[in-house]
Amino acid sequence: MREHRMHRRGFLGAVALTAVGGPVALAQNAAEKKVDPINLPLDKSDVWTLHFRYKVPRIATLDTLDATGKKVKKTIWYMWYQVYNMSGEPQTFLPEFELVTKDLNTAHLDQPEPYLLEQLKKVEDPTGILGFQSTITISKRPIPPSKPDAIPRAVSGVAIWTDIFEKAPNTNKFSVYVLGLSNGLAVEETPTGERLIKRKTLQINFVRPADDINPQLADFAADEGNGPAERWIYRTVSSVKPKAPQ
Repeated sequence: MREHRMHRRGFLGAVALTAVGGPVALAQNAAEKKVDPINLPLDKSDVWTLHFRYKVPRIATLDTLDATGKKVKKTIWYMWYQVYNMSGEPQTFLPEFELVTKDLNTAHLDQPEPYLLEQLKKVEDPTGILGFQSTITISKRPIPPSKPDAIPRAVSGVAIWTDIFEKAPNTNKFSVYVLGLSNGLAVEETPTGERLIKRKTLQINFVRPADDINPQLADFAADEGNGPAERWIYRTVSSVKPKAPQ
């Protein structure tokens, strides 16, 4: 599998648009990083890829409900992001955020719980101007196209991981894989005849210098020790074994 690292540029302009298209003044934040699409060798002629903007993951302790319906505190991880579409056509974004620890070999899928999302909105978007969505609600309406000479029509979302504090509390090195930003799909066959199904994916690498004894809101940093933290790849998502001889 060939992997190509992308070049990160500063976000253009200091104005964002909400999902409904209204202009909103938004000062540029140095903590926000923009990822431009790039063409990969496995891309076909009809492949489209969305633009992505994100902040490094954060930790929050929020209210949640246990099995009996009682309110309890829970420590979760989350990531603020935005997408916008320069393909010229509306594109449906079916996101999947998978966090994979590199030091503990665990995998964690985003859990879009509405109760948690509503609390995070008060932290990240107290005025409601950005209209943050979950990975489920953001898929219900296509991402509208932005004109090349206009301000991007950004749609905002939050990815939430609820089980890292229990299953991988001491991780210091992990990657977030974002699927759904592109329709890029490829099939590769191994020497043994196995077919690998691959999807165009954004990989973002992170480090966590702190420990888990006293988790803070911002304990993370983009891992740029070996180059840009972000890269576009074709990642294997499933495989098909060759049929056994009859």
